[in-house]
Formats: sequence, C-alpha cells, structure tokens
Amino acid sequence: MIQEIEGYLMVEAAREEGRVAAERFVGRLPWLTESQADEVRRAYADEYVALRRDGWGWCAERARSLRGEYEGRYLGLRRRLCGVVCAGVAVLGVGVALIMAL
Repeated sequence: MIQEIEGYLMVEAAREEGRVAAERFVGRLPWLTESQADEVRRAYADEYVALRRDGWGWCAERARSLRGEYEGRYLGLRRRLCGVVCAGVAVLGVGVALIMAL
C-alpha cells in the first residue's frame, strides 16, 4: 500500500516537473500558435514522464541485480565464517580432550 502511494506521488511529481519544463521550452518558441504551443507542451510533458519511468525501471532492475549479487556474496561469506567457527570449535574440543586425558 505504501509503495503504491509512493509510486503515485513520484509519477505526479514527474508530471508537474514535465509541465514546468514544457512551459519553459515553449516559452523559447514565440512563433508557435496557441494550439501548436499546447500540442508541444503536451508532447513534451508526456515524453518527460516516459523518460522518467524508463529511468525508474532501469534503477529498479539495477537494484534487483545488485541485491542478487550481494546476497550471493553474503551467503558465501557466511558459509566460510561458519566453516572457520566449526573448525575452531573442533580444534578447541580436541585440545580439551587432550588436556582431560593427561
């Protein structure tokens, strides 16, 4: 639920940024008629949001990729650490057994 709200807010912020950028862009084209300017504003704002969505998609994919990579590394380190601890306990147990035998 919170992710949906966050996504909605991100899209709405991108739409507003797109409208502002479109207005700035159209302001540099004084020769356009009003209907042409409206069409450019709409197309510019739509493209702006589409580019932002593509960027979000790329970021999400990269995050998934990194998560998998780091989870793999973490599991490898955890296995090695467990192996070292088990070896240490075994050595300690042998040492205690030897001392008890004396």
